Parts: sequence; structure tokens; C-alpha cells
Amino acid sequence: MTNTISLRCLLLAIAMTACPVSARDYTGGIIDAHAHVRFGGNDGLRPDQPVGTGDLRRLDAAAGIDRSALIVMNWSGDMAATRAKNDGVIAAAAADPTHFYPIASVHPADGDQALAELERVAKLGVKQIKLHPNSQEFDVADPAVARVTARCGELGLAVLFDSFNPLDPGQLGKLLALSMKQPGTKFVFAHMGFSQFRETGVYALLKKMGTPGNVWFDLSAIAVFYAGSPVQDELVWTMRRIGMDRILFGSDWPTETPANALAAVRALRLTPEEQRMVLHDNIVGLLQLR
Repeated sequence: MTNTISLRCLLLAIAMTACPVSARDYTGGIIDAHAHVRFGGNDGLRPDQPVGTGDLRRLDAAAGIDRSALIVMNWSGDMAATRAKNDGVIAAAAADPTHFYPIASVHPADGDQALAELERVAKLGVKQIKLHPNSQEFDVADPAVARVTARCGELGLAVLFDSFNPLDPGQLGKLLALSMKQPGTKFVFAHMGFSQFRETGVYALLKKMGTPGNVWFDLSAIAVFYAGSPVQDELVWTMRRIGMDRILFGSDWPTETPANALAAVRALRLTPEEQRMVLHDNIVGLLQLR
């Protein structure tokens, strides 16, 4: 694992050496649409993830990031814990409202209780829900998932899905099928399919066929992984075919630091206008952030 991380950092450093931040880069506001918060216990992405928002706030300031999502994930069978964690992320964002915004979570297996929790957090100002098929251990094709996402659409909640599951190679297709069946729900597919990113290019074809424009993709994890790689140009080509108005910036903190994630996006050599959309305008428009 250490060698893999070192190699990734080396590739990113090479990419940044070849394409340093220039006067042509976008220099306006930056919003991280994919960062996780930990409140203690086993709710972090990594065992060494700091508790609370302090470390992330400092890293954002150092990287020049103006706003950041705070994501939590919940597991089935304990609605009291689900409500407590959602209340925690709402309170954490409210304590620093000009910087953070909350992304709450439910588990589809909790059925009617999950739907009731969606209604509760929507009334408290939450604009987005996180569903993570891999970590939460559910199949995207489960009808219980469709119930949750349909209710999100009715409540005006966007849904952030992890779109890469190495244990389910068909997951990306299931996500696209779900989005086509529910045009009233706004979907964000995190990591842009990761190693399956080429398959996301089908969205460009689907748009030509008249499918609803209700899908976005974020660059969390994938930008850092492929920046400076032999397939970087292919990734950017795919993003442009989908439409840069559908691409969002995300760090996936604590898996990556905000600075590394931002450097990776800069290294993709997007135009200043494309960077403005990816780093700021698209997520503002999607969630109507102020």
C-alpha cells in the first residue's frame, strides 16, 4: 500500500512539474463536493482519520478551498445511530456555515424509517444524501434503493452515489439505468466510475437520445489516480464528451488531501472556463449553494 501511494504521488508530482499553475488557470472560488467527516468510533474512511472538522478546515485553507461538503455514511438496523450521525453532520456544518455544508445518509434496508429520515433532514436544510453500495453493502438494483432515490427526488435532495464497486462490475450500468427511470432525481456518481471511466462516456450518447439531464460525475479519487498517467488525455476527452457542466471537483478526504486533489485537477490541463465549472459553478448550480 505504501509503495502504491508513493508511486501515485510521484506521478502527480511529475504531472505538476510538466504543467504548473499558470496565469491562465481559474483563480476564483473553489468548492470540494466530496469530503468525509468522522465523529469517532468506526465511522471514518481510515482508522487514522481525525475526528471533527478542524484538520480538514486547516487543509482547505492551505489549499485555497472556500467551501467543502461533509459526508457521513450510515448502516442499517440502528435508526437512532443514523439520526445521531445526521444530526452531527448538520451541527458541524452549522458551526461553520460559510465553509461547510452537510451531506446526510440513510440505508435503503431501513425502509419506511429511512424515508422518514429523508423527510426530517430535508426539513433541516440538507440538500444531498450519500449512498455507498460498497461500504453499506447493498445492490443498486434492489427496489429498496429505488424507493429511497425516488423520495429524494420528491424532496429535492440530490443523491451522491459511490460509482465504483470492484465486487460488482455491473454497478455503473445499474446506476445509469436507475437515473433514467427517475428523471426527477438528481444523481452524482462519485469517482466517475474510476477504472471504468470509459463507460461513463455512454452518457454523452444517452443525452443525444433525449434522456434527462439529471446526472453529474465527481472527480474524487480518479483525478489524483490518473493525473500524469498514460490515459490522462483519454479521461479528459471523456469528460468533455459528457460535458464539463456535468463534472464536479471532490477530494475524497481523508483518502486524499484537498491540495493533492486540486493539484491533480490543475494537471489535467483544462481551460480556465472548464476549471471554473468543475471547481465551482457546477456544484453551486446543482445544490443552489449560496
